[in-house]
Amino acid sequence: GVGLEEATLPNLFPALSEPLNNLGFSTPTPIQSASATRALDDENLLIIAPTGSGKTLAYLLPALTKAITEDKTVLCVAPTRELAVQLMRDALALLSVLSDDAESAVLLAVRGVDIPTPADLAGATMMIGTPKELNIVLANVAGGYEFVGGDTLSTVVLDEVDVLLPLPPKKLRTALDNGRDKSKKGKNTPQDERRRQEQRRKLMAAKRKGTEINDSKQIITQTEKLLNLIASCRFAGGEDATPPQILAGSATASRKTLDRLNRAMRNAADEASSTFDLVWSKDIKPCRPEETSQKEGAEHTIRAVSVPSQVDHKYISLSKESASSAASVLTAVADAAKILKPETALVFLCGEFGKANIKAKEAARTKASAATSQARRNSMLKQKRIAEKSQAKDKAKSPKSVLSARKTCAILEQFGIDAQPLHVALGLELNVKEVDEKIETPPFLVTFEGSARGLHFDGVDVVFIVGRPASAASYLHLAGRVGRASASDGNVVVKPGTVVSVCTKGSATELEKWTRQIGGSALEELVL
Repeated sequence: GVGLEEATLPNLFPALSEPLNNLGFSTPTPIQSASATRALDDENLLIIAPTGSGKTLAYLLPALTKAITEDKTVLCVAPTRELAVQLMRDALALLSVLSDDAESAVLLAVRGVDIPTPADLAGATMMIGTPKELNIVLANVAGGYEFVGGDTLSTVVLDEVDVLLPLPPKKLRTALDNGRDKSKKGKNTPQDERRRQEQRRKLMAAKRKGTEINDSKQIITQTEKLLNLIASCRFAGGEDATPPQILAGSATASRKTLDRLNRAMRNAADEASSTFDLVWSKDIKPCRPEETSQKEGAEHTIRAVSVPSQVDHKYISLSKESASSAASVLTAVADAAKILKPETALVFLCGEFGKANIKAKEAARTKASAATSQARRNSMLKQKRIAEKSQAKDKAKSPKSVLSARKTCAILEQFGIDAQPLHVALGLELNVKEVDEKIETPPFLVTFEGSARGLHFDGVDVVFIVGRPASAASYLHLAGRVGRASASDGNVVVKPGTVVSVCTKGSATELEKWTRQIGGSALEELVL
C-alpha cells in the first residue's frame, strides 16, 4: 500500500523499478496515477486520457508486473503494425534490464515479419500484434492455444480500442435493424421485399470478401474473433483458472465504445457456452485522469478529447488548384520546414492524397441490370469498357494527387529533405528485431492518416497534414503526435510542438472549428 501522494512509478511497480529508474520514469502522469492501483487490483479498465499522456505505460506496467511475478503471458492487440512495433520496443525497453534474453520474451505478429514458431511461443511472455495476424498465430501455430489457455494468460491489452472495435458499419444496418416497424406485422410490402434482397446481397458481398458473419447476421471483427478464441480456451486449465484482466485504452473512446466492448466480451462468453463472470469476472469500467473526472457535467460524456495547450495549430493557405496538386503541396511543406526547422517531422497523407488508389479500384467495380444472364454479361462488359475509358481520362487529368509514402519521400528529397516511409524506418521491411540500431532515423517520416494512432517519437516537434483528415477525432490523433508527455529528471514535462495543415482558405474555416472542438489553441496562418 503506497500512499498516492508519494507514489512514484518504481514504488507502484517494484518488479519493474530497476528499468523505470534507468529510463528516468519516476513521477506518474495523471492517468498513470489514476489507473495504477485499480489495474493492480485486477479491475477491467477502459483507460481514457488525451494523446501523449502516458496511456501506454498505464497498461504495460501492470500487465508486465503480473506476467513477471506470476509467470504468466500477456496478449497485446494494436490496430496497426506501426503501433505494434512501437509497443514491442516499449516492452523490450522495460524487460531488457531484467533479462539478457528479453528479445525472446516479446513476440511480434504483424504483416511483413516472420510468423512466430512453436518454440518462440513456448518461451515468450508477451505477444503483440494486429488482430488478424494474432488470430492466425494463435489458431494455427502449435502452442497458440496454450499461450492464451487456462491460467496462462494474465492480461489482454486492447490499444486504441475504438479502432479495434468500430461501431457496426451503417451499410449493413439497412435491413439488419430487425423488426423495423412492429406495428405492420404480417404485412409484406414490396419495400420490405426489396430491403430483404438488399440485405441478402450485402451479406453475400461481405462473405465473398472473407468477412465473418454470426448467426444474427452481424459482422464479426477480427478483434471479436480474438476475444472468442480467448474465451473458448479459458477452461483448458479447469474451472478455477483466474480470468484474464482486460486493459483497453484510447483518447477518443465514447460511451458507445465502452458498451461495444462489454457486449463483445458477453458475446465471446456466449460463444464459449459459458457465463460472463466465469470468462471475464467483471465488466469494464472507465478510468480517467483525476482532475477531469471531477469536472461539472463530466458524467454526461466519456470522451477525453483534448490536445495540450503546448501545441500550436497552423495552416498554409493554397489556391484550390494548388491544394490538389501533390507537387505544390509538398513544395509548401518544404518551405514551411525551412521556417520551422524541425528536429523530426511526421508527414501524414490524408483524404484525396491517401485515397487515390482506392478510388480507382472503386470506379472499376460495375453493376449490371438486365433481364437475361447473356444481356447482363454484355452490359457488364460495356460498362467495364466505359469505366476503363473514363479511368484513363481521369489518369491523364490528375496524376497529381496520387501519393504513396515512397513518392512523397522522393519529392521531398528533391528539396533537400531527408525523408523515409514510416514502415521502413520501423524496420517492417526486414525482420524488425534485426534492424541495425546504428542506422539513423531520417528527420522526416511519411505515413498515412490511418497509421497515426498511438505513435510516439521523442524528437517529433512538427506534424505536417497533407490533404483533409476524415474528422475532428482523426485530426486530434494526428495533432496528438506532438505535445507529448515525457520524463525529464524523473518529472513529467509536455514537449511543445506545431501542427501544420496544408489546405485551401475554405478548409481552414472547418479546421478552425476542429481545433476549437479539441480544445486547441487558436489556428494561425503560416505565411511562406
